Amino acid sequence: MAYIIETKNLTKKFGTLVAVNGINLQVKEGEIFGFLGPNGAGKTTTINMLTTLMKPTSGAASVAGYDLIKESSQVRSVIGVVPQTFSLFPELTAEENLAYIGKLYGMKESAIKERTEFLLKTVVLYEHRNRISGDYSGGMKQRLSVAASIMSSPRILFMDEPTTGLDPQSRIAIRDLTRELNKSGITIFYTTHDMEEADKLCDRITIMDKGSIVAIGTSTELKNMISTKQTVEVELQTVSKHIIPELKKLPYIISVQHHNKNLHLNLSQRNGTFAKLNKFFINHKQEVIDIKVKEPSLEDVFVGLTKKDLRD
Repeated sequence: MAYIIETKNLTKKFGTLVAVNGINLQVKEGEIFGFLGPNGAGKTTTINMLTTLMKPTSGAASVAGYDLIKESSQVRSVIGVVPQTFSLFPELTAEENLAYIGKLYGMKESAIKERTEFLLKTVVLYEHRNRISGDYSGGMKQRLSVAASIMSSPRILFMDEPTTGLDPQSRIAIRDLTRELNKSGITIFYTTHDMEEADKLCDRITIMDKGSIVAIGTSTELKNMISTKQTVEVELQTVSKHIIPELKKLPYIISVQHHNKNLHLNLSQRNGTFAKLNKFFINHKQEVIDIKVKEPSLEDVFVGLTKKDLRD
């Protein structure tokens, strides 16, 4: 397996404060890698190290095969960064902003013009290319930030909470754009506080808390990790009086809640219970209208691992 980002005991200290505590990450080439954590978890410090803005206190890392410390200039040549807040020149147009970035990378005028046109069409801003970017809406600014971040055709794109503060339409547009960039071959390192967004978008997810990695895996793997239990909601045509005590006798039933025609069941196991319950109701001549299995959400995982206490 090729890892485009790999860290070994990566650590950052600020005096006696350990902001990042010997983390080991392996990001696969071509994936959308979610990087989650509460405020103060160490996410921003980690990203600042991986993007060469901050030197580690100890440990090592490689980005696209380049040593983070010894080959920092090469690392910068293969990455792009989409910051949470608009950091381009608000007094310049979209075209002028991208042209300026192209010149910083030493691109030829013809290449800048071609790349600028392509990117502005990609982020659906070409019709607004001559507008002052400071007058853009929040969603337009963020799409321009994405275009600016990939002006140099990076292999890896770091996206730091790119949908924060955007309206639903703009959030959807940024997520769709992220998927398209990933399909084009760019590895995405994605941070967000939106659990639903991470669940839908990311191939694998890491959760960080208090400077350490507390979990890593696919969304399904993380959900399975926190609980072997399952919640099932059953709607019956009618509920016979005898059915509740009979349900409670089943070895895999923890509790039964009954409201009108609906049953809320907490089960001690996850595998094979759907078929067992269906058979149980058939045997007891109960007509089932609907059975729904309620899986734990990524938010359940996040809160379960990082607890509910507020962070500054």
